Amino acid sequence: MTALAEQIALKNSANSDYLENGYCVIDMPEIPQSLLGSFDSMPRDMPSLGRHRELRLTQYIGYWEEGEWVFAPLPKRNYVQSADYIKLAEAGGVPRHREQIVGDLTALVAAVLNQLPVELNEMFQINVNQIRVTANVEYKGVTVPEGPHRDGHEFSVIAVARRNNVKGGETHVIDPTTREILFRTILDENQAILIDDERFIHYASNIEPEEGDVGYRDIWVIEINRWHNRAYGPAHERTSMA
Repeated sequence: MTALAEQIALKNSANSDYLENGYCVIDMPEIPQSLLGSFDSMPRDMPSLGRHRELRLTQYIGYWEEGEWVFAPLPKRNYVQSADYIKLAEAGGVPRHREQIVGDLTALVAAVLNQLPVELNEMFQINVNQIRVTANVEYKGVTVPEGPHRDGHEFSVIAVARRNNVKGGETHVIDPTTREILFRTILDENQAILIDDERFIHYASNIEPEEGDVGYRDIWVIEINRWHNRAYGPAHERTSMA
C-alpha cells in the first residue's frame, strides 16, 4: 500500500461520530490482567492529599510507519499542565512528579489514534495518565478536581478500565461559550470518550460507593498532540509555568 493509500485508509477509519460532532464514545481493547492489577499498587497524588487519588504517567512519541503505529517512551520529566487551562492552584503551572506506568499501553493508544482524523506524516506526543479515584467514608470521590476544563491538548481521551462498587462518574462534554452540556454518559469498563479538546470542555461528576463504605474508579487519561505542538520538554514547561 502506498503512503497516500495508507493515509486515505486511516482517514476513512476515523470514527464518523467524531468527525460529525467533535466527540464520540468507542470500545477499547480488553486490558490485560497485569495492567488492571497495576492499579492496586499506585502512589498517592502527593500535591492533592485532601483527595484520595493514585496515579502514574508515561509520555510517548508515536508515528506511523509501514502500516503500523510505532511508539517509544520519552525520558521521564515532571508533568506540567498549563496554567492557561488548569486553574487549580496545586496543578496549573506546577511541575509534579509522576512515577511511570508499569506495563505496555501502546495497544490502547493505537486503538485511539486509529479512530481519530490524524495525518500519517505527523509525529505525535502522547501523555498516558493512569488514575484511581477512591470514595469512602473519609474521602469524597472527586474525579475532576479542576472542574469543567480543557486540558490544553489537541485530543483528550478518557477511558474507563474498571468501576468497582461505585455510582456516579458521569462524563460531560460542554460548550465553552454557553456552558450547555451537549453530551453526558457514564462510561462502562473498556469504553472511552474521544474529545476535540480545542473545541470543548469536559467534566466528570463525583463518585460514591454504591454499597458499603468503599468504591473506586480506574481510568486512563490520554492526551495527544502533534509533535510540533507537544506538551513535553523545556519549552512546554517554561511557557506552562509562566
